[in-house]
Amino acid sequence: MNNPQTKSINVKELVARTPATRNRYIDLLRVFSIFVVVVGHWLMAVITIDADGAIEGDNILGLVPWMQFITWGLQVMPIFFIVGGFANSASWISARDKGVTYGDWLRGRMARLLRPTLAFAAVWTVLTVVFAHVIRLSPETLQVGLTLVAVPVWFLGVYLLVIPFVPVMLGLHDRFGLLVPVASISLAAFVDVLVRDLGLGGIGYVNYLLVWVAVHQLGFFWRDGRVAGRARAILIAMAGLATLVTLSGVGLYSRSLLGVPGEEFGNTQPPTIMLMAVGLFQFGIILLLEAPARRWLQRERVWGSVIAANGLAMTVYLWHLPAMAFGVLFAQLSGFGLRGDALTGGWWLTRPVWVAALAVLTTPLVMIFSRLERSGARATTSGGGPWAAVFGSVAAAFGLGLLALGGFYRADGLLALAVTPLVLLAAGALLLGQVKLPWAAGR
Repeated sequence: MNNPQTKSINVKELVARTPATRNRYIDLLRVFSIFVVVVGHWLMAVITIDADGAIEGDNILGLVPWMQFITWGLQVMPIFFIVGGFANSASWISARDKGVTYGDWLRGRMARLLRPTLAFAAVWTVLTVVFAHVIRLSPETLQVGLTLVAVPVWFLGVYLLVIPFVPVMLGLHDRFGLLVPVASISLAAFVDVLVRDLGLGGIGYVNYLLVWVAVHQLGFFWRDGRVAGRARAILIAMAGLATLVTLSGVGLYSRSLLGVPGEEFGNTQPPTIMLMAVGLFQFGIILLLEAPARRWLQRERVWGSVIAANGLAMTVYLWHLPAMAFGVLFAQLSGFGLRGDALTGGWWLTRPVWVAALAVLTTPLVMIFSRLERSGARATTSGGGPWAAVFGSVAAAFGLGLLALGGFYRADGLLALAVTPLVLLAAGALLLGQVKLPWAAGR
């Protein structure tokens, strides 16, 4: 296996090296989607501390129902998967044309995602042991806190599961075109019926693959130019919006595209076809804005800022909720902030201060861990068969999925750790060449 390249390249060099054929809009959308997710999480959490110092939490979507319509813009994970479809298909075609093996391509695509994620998991594994056995926090506090910080990894788990299918799905796209996402989303709708009307909740997890693969497939149409033109963009956006209005209006689906506490049949866990509808709505808008955005991104300073932000995006995503947990803990211990009733005029006026404070708390975490993300972007990995890479991707995906569902803490686990998901994640990283066993380090 080749060692990762370690030579540092600054932003100005990356700007100068950007080929004229690169669609810079893709990079901007990736940064934008992560930014919206981070700020959205910080604003959705309604956290207050009462006179006795107890923390009380709620979700603004449950407290202010009309804001659920805003989630049609705030639920931006479809944008990330659409962008992923564009980038992954272009990457695979380029790698295939250069003679790069499927296994090496897959390991390379995983590197940037897994390296910061492994550091995140390692830190919280250690902190879980410290909180449980040294500080001895209550099991209730550990369960809530260590589940909260693990929430962001759900998306990484799904994305890691989608990437290995890219060559197959691209082949189906080239042969069958629109029939592929239509078939996938039709199956997802059938699963929705089984979950909602027959109570077969377990089968709903199939939609994590069916729905997100269908959304990811939209990026293939974008890359090969089949959706070019203003008329097509407007048609796609209108079709998505009409589907959103119809499905939520007749009561088949919740109008919220983010989780609402106490909701019996939501749209995210597991995903429903409403996420494909909002994906189409947002896709049409993305296409409409592409031409002016790409002209704007030709400015050197603007493009340099996007490059710099892209190098930090995954690290910011992973650490923004831990920063919020630290912020709440600081407020509880210091008695400063988060006091008083929520949703009052004064509370709304403090929201910009709350977001700014959390951004400050996130900054040192990003400065510490972002180097791993940048090294992952530069890393080149080779060696090992394709099946090892596939099994590694699947193991890591399931490990992250289990972490997102249950967090790092298990009251009856070894050292109070969520052993199974951590073992799966470590095994996946090993098979993908992101970590080495001590006795193999010199090879």
